[in-house]
Amino acid sequence: MSPFGDLEKLRSARSTATEDPPSEKGREYDMTTTAFSSQQTVQSLPMELLEGNVALITLENPEQPLVILDRSLLERLDRTLDELPDTCATLLIRSADEKVFVAGANLKEIDSLGDEELRRYLAEGTRIFRRISDLPCPSVALVNGAALGGGLELALHCTGIVATRVNTKSRAYPIGLPEAGLGLCPGWGGTQRLPGRVDVATAIEATAHGKPFTTEDVPEGLIDAFAGSADELVSTALSWVESNRDHVLVRTVQQMDPKATLEVVSGIRDAVGDNAAAMAVCEAVHAGVELGLDAGLAAERRLLVALRGTEETRNKLNAFFEGQR
Repeated sequence: MSPFGDLEKLRSARSTATEDPPSEKGREYDMTTTAFSSQQTVQSLPMELLEGNVALITLENPEQPLVILDRSLLERLDRTLDELPDTCATLLIRSADEKVFVAGANLKEIDSLGDEELRRYLAEGTRIFRRISDLPCPSVALVNGAALGGGLELALHCTGIVATRVNTKSRAYPIGLPEAGLGLCPGWGGTQRLPGRVDVATAIEATAHGKPFTTEDVPEGLIDAFAGSADELVSTALSWVESNRDHVLVRTVQQMDPKATLEVVSGIRDAVGDNAAAMAVCEAVHAGVELGLDAGLAAERRLLVALRGTEETRNKLNAFFEGQR
């Protein structure tokens, strides 16, 4: 059974699911705030300044076997964005990991946080990501391997996504939002941004069922340009930026036709039955369409926190953690 009860109960909860606690209001998107309030000395990420006022940031996570999003990487990204030169004309973001772009969020770290702390953590991650989407210059994610969960959400905050078709093993790799497969929903804007890049029904269905795409079947719009190899990612990205610098690109669900989007949401919601994670995805999209981007983001956070404590999700997370041992 859904932890939210039947559909009517879930709908009645929408008003509380789209607002953050009073303690969080007014701080989430304060761009004068740097990183997490508990930070001490934070080392910035590697950043190169290329010809043409191009800044190239490299995501790294040397404490982990793969690049994953955790508090440390978010703090370092935030600090690095502080150091972007005022003359920056284009921002490129790549991964130091040859196997992945970003393999998702650190679920163990997330699971260790209390509910209020997790809401603040998610809100802080959103603030940092939105610093990228709010830049006055174009930004491009250079994807060379798996971009999952929070990794794709980071890329979705960039103006463009340029990718290779295969990884270093010459294989297609996954790109998507698998959270619902673990009984969760995206928490850093995936429900609001993926439907702004690809077909709305395709985006919501994939997110609701936690099924990533691969570079073999990626839907139109998700990848803006493919590079012939990892060595060509930078040049391909710069060519794409130059070709699209004057274009207004649709990148969030709020820019899609609201009536048509809500009809898609309604159909998918009816089809998923009592699948709580899928219903949460639909509710976050619904909130974003009806009430705006900030409301959709707040809904993601509230619903993710609620899902995490359910028996079904706990069982899935425990099995996931057990499989990592």
